[in-house]
Amino acid sequence: MRRERRAKTFAEALTAVEEYLEMPYRIRRRSESSSVRQQLTDEVSSLLARMAFHQAWLQIEAPTVAGPCATLVATARAEAGAQMSLAWQYPPITTDSGMNLGIPYPRDRSNAARATCIEVMRQHP
Repeated sequence: MRRERRAKTFAEALTAVEEYLEMPYRIRRRSESSSVRQQLTDEVSSLLARMAFHQAWLQIEAPTVAGPCATLVATARAEAGAQMSLAWQYPPITTDSGMNLGIPYPRDRSNAARATCIEVMRQHP
């Protein structure tokens, strides 16, 4: 049972990072509403808190995983953080056809850090 709980917690930690990596898309696809802007900034803050929670939990419960996870979080914050800053500079999308951004935000460094983190998670007893 402990192994199942740990696997679920690992997956939750990875999910928080994935949701953070998706935020540039959510910001870019926002509507003109000020309440939407507030909701998006609240979500970013919530995701940062969730990632910090999971990092702390891993430091306590799975120290060998904590380092690679911290690297993943730092890498995701650097990549997606810069992308979010740029996404806020675009005007809100007002048409359905505008929702298809056409070009994905690059995640090469985050994907590599996630692969390393997952490998360490797999090897964790």
